[in-house]
Amino acid sequence: MRPDSRAAWLSLLVLSGASLPLRAMAAQSISPPIAEYQERARSSFQLRNASIFPLTVVLEVRGFSISEAGDVIDVPLDTSRIHVKLSEMSFRLPPKGSRTVFYEAVSDSVPAWFTILSAMTGARTENGLNVRILLPHVVYLNQKQPLRKEEVAIRRFEQDPGAKKVRVQLENMGPHLGRVYQLTASNENKVSQPGGGFPLMPHSRRWAEVEWESPAQPTHLSIRFSRFTIDTVLTPLAASLAADSGASALRP
Repeated sequence: MRPDSRAAWLSLLVLSGASLPLRAMAAQSISPPIAEYQERARSSFQLRNASIFPLTVVLEVRGFSISEAGDVIDVPLDTSRIHVKLSEMSFRLPPKGSRTVFYEAVSDSVPAWFTILSAMTGARTENGLNVRILLPHVVYLNQKQPLRKEEVAIRRFEQDPGAKKVRVQLENMGPHLGRVYQLTASNENKVSQPGGGFPLMPHSRRWAEVEWESPAQPTHLSIRFSRFTIDTVLTPLAASLAADSGASALRP
């Protein structure tokens, strides 16, 4: 998930007004950053302040959507459908301290998703600059019926030799939320490192990519979901069909 200008929280940190050294960025944490439940949630997450500064924490519940390119788009929470209750909305987090926040969530229809943002102020860089840090706890409320194999289609597969990557465009044609756990490309001589997991939203398309350093084209693609795996053979597209892309294209 790549962040937009406001929703950079899905990369786990937003820094306002300063560029932090790595050890300052790691001084605050949230656990777990992502949680999945079936239909409703009654759970908690923990915030930890490993710095020497006391922090003021303000919580906010937000919605989000994900673009075809994987960009996260921040949107207001749909309170007419998704109902979230937090144990508290603000508090002080002492130096070297931690806090557990409890919440309940239910949606009038599923699947549904939202994030609980923890905005922390009071931290400083080594140069004495004040910073504001946002940490997300992302929640998915899944439907009882899992995503089915026949609901997923591979629409396009491309190789970019210059960037040493291969990309695949997936489409979720059904109403069920699913998650890709692993994506790999291979040929008879090479298997790529697995690509990271990501959600596949209902009725949407999504591009994903993996590193591919070999100049030879991959011939197989494997996509692993929670309850099934899609294995497909790749064949080169005719040049006229691939003309809309600067990369060499293949057909699944």
